[in-house]
Amino acid sequence: MIFKGNTQDSSKVGGLAGQIKVINRPAVSGTHQTFKEQVLGGGEFGRASNITTLDRDATTPLLQALGKNSIGYATFAQIVNQKAVRVVPVNSATPDARNYPYKRQLYYAYKNPPSQAVKDFLGYATSSEGQKAMLAGN
Repeated sequence: MIFKGNTQDSSKVGGLAGQIKVINRPAVSGTHQTFKEQVLGGGEFGRASNITTLDRDATTPLLQALGKNSIGYATFAQIVNQKAVRVVPVNSATPDARNYPYKRQLYYAYKNPPSQAVKDFLGYATSSEGQKAMLAGN
């Protein structure tokens, strides 16, 4: 597997011969933790020389670090409209497909008692209109 450092040559995964540069997020990243759990099955990222771990959790530096033979991972919403990168399908599915295998649940947290603004937001978020907007990525 590329992210464990076992596969380091692009020709082993259908590309041209050359080292694959892996851009990893720092361990404090929720995206890092989710990737580790879902993709690596709870295992560790590799420590091979071709794997670079960023100092801070931000998508822009990750995108800037990517080169011709590089791969990284990000939350789909953060890269969906980027022209400089492309999404790699998993089992022929992209992250916007219902059958995409890697998804994470996020939750709303608020301080009790909720303010009126929080109540209004939660009312919208749980309404059919709000649910449609979230599923559409708006």
